[in-house]
This record gives sequence, structure tokens and C-alpha cells, in this order.
Amino acid sequence: MLEIEARRWALVVGHPGHELRAFHFCERARPTFAVLTDGSGSHGIPRIAETRQLAEELRVSSSPVFGALTDKDAYALLQSGDLAPLMQIVDTLGRAFAADGITAVLADAAEGYNPVHDLCRALAEAAVSQCGRAIELFEFDLAGSPNSAGDGIHLALDDAAFDRKLAAVRRYGSLAAEAAAAFEQHGLESFRTEFLRRAAPMSLAASDHIPYYERVGAERVREGRYSTVLRYGTHVRPVIEGILRGSVVSVDALTHHPLH
Repeated sequence: MLEIEARRWALVVGHPGHELRAFHFCERARPTFAVLTDGSGSHGIPRIAETRQLAEELRVSSSPVFGALTDKDAYALLQSGDLAPLMQIVDTLGRAFAADGITAVLADAAEGYNPVHDLCRALAEAAVSQCGRAIELFEFDLAGSPNSAGDGIHLALDDAAFDRKLAAVRRYGSLAAEAAAAFEQHGLESFRTEFLRRAAPMSLAASDHIPYYERVGAERVREGRYSTVLRYGTHVRPVIEGILRGSVVSVDALTHHPLH
């Protein structure tokens, strides 16, 4: 476990509950823990309290960014292109990394599954860049298989650690349906491994790319459940570009001057 214990870690996730995918990592690394949103989703009921309790049980310290936004706030910022609050989060994270002597950061991967996950990944990368010193960046999948191959750190859980992880999942009642779906999709045993992929700088798809969350959003608009669709090319990509550039510029300017 020297790979884990030799570093001073921070964990940065988009939603409360993501830490369950990295449960044993949290046990071993005792990271400083940042959560972008309160997990309230479209129904408006936060689940940040369950994550705070889990953090206390794992004896991990909370970052100054802990449930900083509601999910509706996050979506509104993406739709409006208002980067100022997001750049403030980058600044807060970067300052915390420096103050805590962080040498490695683990963050949500950008999988095109949920825009807040992708936003979180961009914020973590920007905060690491802001520090002006060497900090390793790792990522972990939320939609993909938890034990995929690649360059990084694979944590294999023994029976006791796996039992503790599954018990924590069972206690997190508001994610019961999501956990059951993940176990069915990937198989329970795949969660015995936690893979921390070494992260490359974010590479953004072209503006006409349509990710999973946009297809789902369009379907829900047709069903009358949503009034508008969060578009990758119009909304998400320009904001992520701005975050990675590290400057607050208008959505129109970013749309016409893409990041290379």
C-alpha cells in the first residue's frame, strides 16, 4: 500500500455518495474530502448529511468545498455560462491543496454520463494547475467498470475490506437503487477492486458531440419532465474550456475560440 500511503491525498467528487466507489482508498489514504454539490438532484432533497456521516466514520477531513452547490445551482451555472462562482471554487480548492500539503488528487472521471461529474473533473484539474507545484492527478469512473485496465493504482480489497465497503453502501439508503443497478451492470465482485487511473489533461470532444446526458435530457423534454436540455456544445463544453483556461470569459467568446 506504499503507493497510497506515500502521498498526501485529496478526494474531489461531484456528488455525495461517489466516495463509496473509493471506500477502501478513503480508509487507507484518509484524504481531505471535497464534494461539489449537495446531491439534491431534481427533487431538491440533499444527501450531503449521509456523506458527512460516512466521512466522520472514515476519519477523513472535510474540504472548505463540501456541498457548495445544489444540483440545480450547478446546472444553472452550466446553462448560463457564469464562470465566476466556479472559478472561486477552483481558487478555494487550490488554496486548500497548498495549505494541506496535498501531493495527489483523486477526482471523478469525465465520462460524458453526467455533466456535474465532468464539471468536477475540470475543477479538480484547474485547481491542481493553480497550485504551481507538482501534484499528481488521478481519476475514477462512476459509470464505467470499477476495475478497468490502465495506468494507475489498483487497490484489491480483501474480504474484510470488501465487507466494510458493502456495509457502507447498504447504510447509504438514498443510493440503494443506484447501487443495485451498478452491481447488476458490472457484477458485485468487480467492486472488490478500486482503480485510480492516472489522469491525462482533459481532452474535449468536438462541439457537435452528443453525450449520454444530453440524449437523456432530450428524451425527458419530449416526455414533459424537463423544460430545457443541457447541451454539451452550447453549455457544458464552453464552461469546461473556461475553467481549464483559468480565466472568466464569455460563453460567446469561448464558442468561437475553442481550446486546443
